[in-house]
Amino acid sequence: MIPLQMAPKPPDRPWIPPASLIAGQAAQGLSWLFLILTAWPSTPGLSMPGLAWIHMVALGWLTMTALGVLVHVIPGFMDVDWKLEGLARWSLLPFGIGIATLVLGFALVQPWALALGSSLIALGLAGFMGPAVLTILSFKPTPELKTPFKTGFLTVLGSLALAAVLGVTMAWALAGAPWPAALVHLPPIHAILAGGGWLSLLIFGVSTRTIFPITGRRRTKLPLHAFVSAGFTIGAGVLVLGLIPGIAHPAVRWLGMGLVAIAAVCYLIDMIRLILGAPNDHKPPIAYVASTLVYLLATVGLGLAVTAGRADLQAALAYVALVGWMGLSVNGYLHHIGIRLLATVARGEDDETRPIDLLDARLSWLAFGALQVAVAGGTIALSSSNGQLLPVFGAFGLLGWLSILLNVRTAWRRATAR
Repeated sequence: MIPLQMAPKPPDRPWIPPASLIAGQAAQGLSWLFLILTAWPSTPGLSMPGLAWIHMVALGWLTMTALGVLVHVIPGFMDVDWKLEGLARWSLLPFGIGIATLVLGFALVQPWALALGSSLIALGLAGFMGPAVLTILSFKPTPELKTPFKTGFLTVLGSLALAAVLGVTMAWALAGAPWPAALVHLPPIHAILAGGGWLSLLIFGVSTRTIFPITGRRRTKLPLHAFVSAGFTIGAGVLVLGLIPGIAHPAVRWLGMGLVAIAAVCYLIDMIRLILGAPNDHKPPIAYVASTLVYLLATVGLGLAVTAGRADLQAALAYVALVGWMGLSVNGYLHHIGIRLLATVARGEDDETRPIDLLDARLSWLAFGALQVAVAGGTIALSSSNGQLLPVFGAFGLLGWLSILLNVRTAWRRATAR
C-alpha cells in the first residue's frame, strides 16, 4: 500500500477533524431519508423541498466533508504548516449549525431561518478560508514540488467563496430582502460555481494523490491532468459568462459546456488507466471511483441536454451530479481515507493498518450495490418525469448508508480490539 502523505500533527489532534466526517455522513443519511419522505412528482427546481434536499447534500454531506479533508490535504500536499489551524477547525461548528438552520428554513418555509442560516454559513466559511488562504500563500515551490498547488487551491476556494456570496444573496432575497431579481439570474450561476468550480475541481485535484493509494499504483504524473484542470476551470467560467445578462448567448454557453465535456473525458482517460488491473486487493473503493466516472459522463450528458433546451432534465442533472459523481466520490475515498483516519485515532498516528483489514467486505459491497441502485434508479426516474418513484430509491440509498455505518462500527471494534 502507498500511504497518503501526512503532515505532522500533535498527537491529540487527528489529521482530519472527525466531527466533520461524522456530520457529513449524518447529512448523507438524512438526505436519503428526506427522499423517502418527500417524493418529487415534478421537476423540483426552486421548490422548497427540492432546495432543502439539494443544500442538505451539497453543503451538509459534500462541503462539510470536503472542508474537513482539506484540513489534512492542504498542508499534506504542499508540505506547509497551517496558519491559525484552531480557528479553521472551530469555524466548522458555526458552518454546520448554519447548514442545519438553512435546510430547516427551506423544508419548513421559514424566511428568518434562511437569513440566519446563510449568515452563519458565511461566518463559518470566512473563519475557515482566512487561515486556509494564509496557509496556501505560505507555500514556496521547490524543485520537488513544482505542481501549481497554490493556483489550484485558491481557484477552488475562490469558487466556493463566490458561490457562498451568491447563496447568501438569494437566501436573503427569499427572506424578503429588496432584491428579488437575484432569484431570476443567480441560481444557475450559483450552481455552476458550487458544483463545478468548487466540488468538481476539488475532486479532480485531490484524486491526483488519493487515487494511487486506493489503486495500489506507484505515484506517477497524470498525463492529461493539466488540461483537465485548465479546461474545466475555463469551461465553467465561460459557462457562467454565458448566463450573465447582457453577455448571455447560446454560443457562449455551448463553448463552456464543450470545454467542460472535453475535460471530463480527459479525466476519465487518466483514471481508467489506473483503475483497470489495479493491484490493490481492497476493491470496493476502486469500484466506487469507477462508478463515479460513469456518473460524471451522465452529468456532462445531461448538462449538454439542458444547454440544448431540455429544462425538464434539470432535476436529473442535479441528482446525478450531487449523489452520483460527487457523493459516491466522497464515499469511495472515505472507504480508504476515512478508515485510515479511524485507525490512527484508535491506534496512534503512526499506525499503518490497511482498511481491508478493518472493514467487512460483505458490508462494503452491500453499501456499494445499494447506492448504485439509488443513484442510477433516481436519475432514470427524474429523467423520465417519474419523481414520485424517488422514495423507492431513497430507501436503497438509506440501506447503503446504514451498511456504511455498520461497517465503520466493525472497523472501529477491530481497530480497538488489541
